[in-house]
Amino acid sequence: MDESATKGRPRLGIIISMFPELHETFILRELVALERRGVEFDIYSLQYPRDPITMEDAIRLSTERTHYSPLFTLSTVGALGRAMLHHPLKLGSAIWQLLRHGYDRPMDIVKNLAILPLSLHFGELGRSRGVTHWHGHWANIPTTACWYLNQVEGEPWSAAIHGEDIFSPNTFLRHKLDAALFSVVCSGYFCNHLKTKLGLSAPENVHLNYHGLDPRVMEHAPGKRFRERAAEEVLSLISIGRLVPTKGHDVVIRACAVLIASGRKLRLTLIGSGPIQEELMALAEQEGIREHVDFRGALAFADVLEALDAADLFCLAPRLIPGQPPDGIPNVIAEAMALRLPVVTTRVSAIPELVVDGETGKLVEVDDVQGFAAAVESLAADPEAARLLSEQAAGRVAEMFNQKQNIDDLLALFEQHVPGGLKLPDARRPYS
Repeated sequence: MDESATKGRPRLGIIISMFPELHETFILRELVALERRGVEFDIYSLQYPRDPITMEDAIRLSTERTHYSPLFTLSTVGALGRAMLHHPLKLGSAIWQLLRHGYDRPMDIVKNLAILPLSLHFGELGRSRGVTHWHGHWANIPTTACWYLNQVEGEPWSAAIHGEDIFSPNTFLRHKLDAALFSVVCSGYFCNHLKTKLGLSAPENVHLNYHGLDPRVMEHAPGKRFRERAAEEVLSLISIGRLVPTKGHDVVIRACAVLIASGRKLRLTLIGSGPIQEELMALAEQEGIREHVDFRGALAFADVLEALDAADLFCLAPRLIPGQPPDGIPNVIAEAMALRLPVVTTRVSAIPELVVDGETGKLVEVDDVQGFAAAVESLAADPEAARLLSEQAAGRVAEMFNQKQNIDDLLALFEQHVPGGLKLPDARRPYS
């Protein structure tokens, strides 16, 4: 972008724990959409990426817009020293508030204190680059970094909450969000929890803002139609997600075993990688269906789309596990629905906001293997019902996950709260 065209325009400073992160493509999509709308922003990553960066947009943003730094360097320690010199009372007050309100999560106190010098360094860097508003992704450490800059330097900030860290006792989170100008939340389930359970002083400042789907899905969706399957053809199931206990892949495998035992011919394609892959392979072997389950590992997005095109049904059985981040609405469910693939999933967290049982998909109780198998069989045995569900599902996704509208809503909040507004070109301003 022409520097002369953007000189003097407000700039956002977006703080993220780690950018890019392989399983946080929804953040990447939002950043790309903001960039296309003409928003000026820098990314401040509190950690260096741990996985190889393969996506083109991630490579570009990480090299052109992202700032990295170790926790403790001459620059970060120097920023802390300057804050102690110029704002000793404000700095001391921030540390005292952290200790006072974070008593119920002692390990988080250590993490939050560790990022203090880096946060102040990013603040100095951001001010030198014209940042006028800070925006933190996730409820934990990034929002603390923004909060530090607000408490010590008086800089305005906002938060994007994606579910993690809001369900366990967390008085410091409430204290932080009370200081934010606004917060956006990615599901009604999470939004309602923040508004009614956290005890915020101004719950009206919490706004629902669904993630948009990957543009490649939406470009692919118009040409996708329900896949007609011959009665004698092998049923092709697909499940996508990190191989972790919260995704419930074990339920899907056990349900497949039930279906195969009943005489249903099927094949399950499981896409994703994670720490329980060997355990899931052993489970498939134990259930006697190992030859029916294809573990594909992590795939490029184009290969994922190809696999979705070849499938008859999408299956995922998320569950809540204490101490582990909950799913809101898994993006893969919305993507499958957008591609007119009938969905069977569980009635948990925010999923029922998108998947309405019997209207846009099939919902099953958590860990109900027999119920999951029955739901799959009901759709396999009635292709017309499956087709109708898939058409209604595609319409619901188009309405809820309309990235253009969701970005419009987010831009409207920034326009309202960023000092002087974003000053976007007229053609790129949010629609009224």
